[in-house]
Amino acid sequence: MNLTKCSNGHFYDSDTYASCPHCNSGAAAENSTIAFDGGSGIAATVDLDSYKPASSPEMAGVSQPSMMSAGSLDDSKTISIYQSGKMETPQMSPTVGWLVCTKGKFYGQDFRLKSGRNFIGRGTDMDICLTGENTVSRDRHATIIHEPRKNIFIAQPGESRELFYVNGNVVLSPIQLKKNDVLQIGEVQLMLIPCCDEAFSWDQE
Repeated sequence: MNLTKCSNGHFYDSDTYASCPHCNSGAAAENSTIAFDGGSGIAATVDLDSYKPASSPEMAGVSQPSMMSAGSLDDSKTISIYQSGKMETPQMSPTVGWLVCTKGKFYGQDFRLKSGRNFIGRGTDMDICLTGENTVSRDRHATIIHEPRKNIFIAQPGESRELFYVNGNVVLSPIQLKKNDVLQIGEVQLMLIPCCDEAFSWDQE
């Protein structure tokens, strides 16, 4: 191989080519790429205007993202509708009221109530979780219910053998609650603060 440099600065094998193959390609060379000959002594040119890359076998039959339908990309979880059609945040039901601690370990803290049954206990899976308060049963010491049709709150005994009180009276059967009623559960006092009452209901929204 006799490597030679032409006047335009191109290198070529003068044993194979009588003159520079790059320069001799003329105007067509301006839009061509010279391929590496791999030691074969043959230089190849590629027309960039007509060149199209071969499709990758592993990409055959695969649609590009821009061509995919919106439905095929929609794998989000369906969210429920609260009664009248008010949309909920995923895994969240509308707040219907609060229990605010007025005495005991959780003094000043509030606990959100949802529609339906709200179980009170010190277990981490309880709706109203009074963690670490050993005077409260672990599971379902008491139950607070929001009944959405009549829009009322009800207190009833849970599954514990321990008692609890509303306004100083022991709860042995379901009783209706009103605003500012105080529940005594172990050494914790919780005051009811309704969000839903005679003036407001999520059904009205």
